[in-house]
Amino acid sequence: MPGAGSGYNACMAVQPPDAEFCFDPEAFGLIELPRSFYLRQTVTVAQALIGKWFARRYRRRWYGGRIVETEAYLGSKDAAAHSWRGRRTPRVEPMYLEGGHIYVFFVYGMHACANIVTRPAGIAEAVLLRAAEGPPGASSRRMSGPGRLCSALGINVSMSGADLLAGGDLRVLRHRDERRPRIGVTPRIGVDYAGDARLWPLRFFELNSPAVSGPARLRANPMGTRSQLLSRNSVAECAGRAPEGRKDDSRGR
Repeated sequence: MPGAGSGYNACMAVQPPDAEFCFDPEAFGLIELPRSFYLRQTVTVAQALIGKWFARRYRRRWYGGRIVETEAYLGSKDAAAHSWRGRRTPRVEPMYLEGGHIYVFFVYGMHACANIVTRPAGIAEAVLLRAAEGPPGASSRRMSGPGRLCSALGINVSMSGADLLAGGDLRVLRHRDERRPRIGVTPRIGVDYAGDARLWPLRFFELNSPAVSGPARLRANPMGTRSQLLSRNSVAECAGRAPEGRKDDSRGR
């Protein structure tokens, strides 16, 4: 966990979003998602968020991007999750809220990372937003990576715990005529400390999107498409077994 140093205090300050990500949700034909979307299994939500828009309202204008990369974190049974073994601290508390809230944490003393809480209240699972594509004309790589995504939209830890369905300044939206994207699958990035859980295939990304983060080998598709992965029941198997203990590391989600 980060301390309350100068970097942390700076992250708490209100940060304006980058102007290039300004857009009109109505003109894009975007609508809000129902609460039931977020109450499903976390792996299902992580995949379904690909292609949705994550948006922030600032001074009466909307700024956002289309989500192209996510990671699922499976709560008390997942050694990569902040709520592993039922951990419950003031920072982690938003993970225990009902699905449809946001959990934002500060990492490496410099980056905010945004997560969408899933499942009914008390289960403490979430989906990390790893990358997004901005509206037409925006830089294709500006929101490539969870820290860069939050920086581009001015997301910080003061927003942790906000309800995405309360009519506030943070929303997740979908197209009325949404098309299902082709989704690749790999293990999650940066969780080598998490024992067996480091190998779980819980990172999902839109194939061929220029905004997907990570090295080139992880922007390819070493584990196959979503349908191929699910046919092997890999996700169900990893979610159902308890991982070996992890090394002490505060970076878990």
